[in-house]
Amino acid sequence: MSNANEIKQHLKAVEQTRQITNAMYLLSTSRMKKAMQHVDFNLFYLQRLRATIKDVLSKTKNNDLTNRFIEDNGKGSAVFVVVTSDKGLCGGYNSAVVKLAMEKLSRYDDYPIVISLGITGDKMLRDKGIIPVYSWYGASQHPTMNLASQVAEKLIGLYLTDDYHEVYVVYTEFHSAAVQEPRCVRLLPLLRRDFLDVEREGNKTSEMIFEPSIDVVFDQLVYQYVTGFMFDVFMQSSASENIARMNAMQSATRNADEMIKQLSTELNAARQLQITNEITEISAAVEMGGI
Repeated sequence: MSNANEIKQHLKAVEQTRQITNAMYLLSTSRMKKAMQHVDFNLFYLQRLRATIKDVLSKTKNNDLTNRFIEDNGKGSAVFVVVTSDKGLCGGYNSAVVKLAMEKLSRYDDYPIVISLGITGDKMLRDKGIIPVYSWYGASQHPTMNLASQVAEKLIGLYLTDDYHEVYVVYTEFHSAAVQEPRCVRLLPLLRRDFLDVEREGNKTSEMIFEPSIDVVFDQLVYQYVTGFMFDVFMQSSASENIARMNAMQSATRNADEMIKQLSTELNAARQLQITNEITEISAAVEMGGI
């Protein structure tokens, strides 16, 4: 059995660790609630934007709209955006996203390029031999529309070249505080079947007039959609990450409580043994006439 001083030091270290894990649990809870509010607001915005895009597509089905954003030319490779966290201590959150990304990447003979958002995922991808061509940090810690706009511009720029004909986003979708799952979603091109579940805006039957042209209007809609979609991905990833960290820290705090209870029991036993030994030594000295 360890002596009382060693147990005291161990107990103090565990108590300090518990304070840290409990503080991180409370902080993650606060950040998760904030992210969930943004998720709801942005989903409403995306629903209206998708409805507008569907409205345009439905009214231009048989006319001169031949935009590259709604046509899959099948040429070139693909672009994959992998969204993870900038920090650890969130259980299997990052590994699940990277595992799904590696699974999707392995299906391509002509290896796609990868864009990473998140320090942890970037390192995990590099460890697996995947070198991201672009990396952004802060998407989950401080998600902003400005960052979403930067990423959208890069993705659209790559898609409009002849080298890539698809853009996919791998991230963690937020369903509820109890359910989050990694997903791989095709962002571009915007095929008509992608909008079958969207209700159209109103029941307008009049002919649409596009200024300055239908392609210019649609290009702007696509840019707004990609930007809004990426911001939604950031917010869902942020909420999912903080829930994962909240659960991990809650579990760590429980383990610390158990260790504190066990160490306290050991400390009491060590103290009792120390007192017993001292009494025994005193008794032995008395019998020998030392006192």
